[in-house]
Amino acid sequence: MSIKTFWAILIKILGLLLILGALTVVPQWLYSIYSAYQTGDNQSFIILTSILIVVLFVYFFAFKFSIYKTSWIIEKLKLDKGFDTNTIELNSNEYKIISIAVIVIGGLIFVENIPVLFRQIFVFFQQEMLFKDYPQSGWMVFNFIKILIGYLLMTNSFRIAKFIQNKNKE
Repeated sequence: MSIKTFWAILIKILGLLLILGALTVVPQWLYSIYSAYQTGDNQSFIILTSILIVVLFVYFFAFKFSIYKTSWIIEKLKLDKGFDTNTIELNSNEYKIISIAVIVIGGLIFVENIPVLFRQIFVFFQQEMLFKDYPQSGWMVFNFIKILIGYLLMTNSFRIAKFIQNKNKE
């Protein structure tokens, strides 16, 4: 494997991890914006909304460049320069490594959110409230969706790797 291919794979893995982080950060911002809206604090609402838009743009462009423009990043940062050899000996291709990275990321999402969801369900049943009246019901749904996303990432890793590789060739 060439040094450039190694860096491309590493940058793509970091891009996928970036999306994992966005799944946690963006809902927290949305909740803060909703709280500011509910309290009628227009100044906080406008500031938080503006910051969220900037954060979304940063996540979007960082993800887009790390997944689809890896060659550009490698060239601009000169990541493939300064090595004694031009190759790294690994016996796997880019497709398999991206698939493994997607499986690991999906597994992390899945494993991190199962205990949180079970704890929230336990507290929900202790409160003896209706689901719509329970203040943490949105977070329960959110954690369930994250578990579902983690499961889908693990089970569809080869399709996702193929999609990333096809988009990269375009």
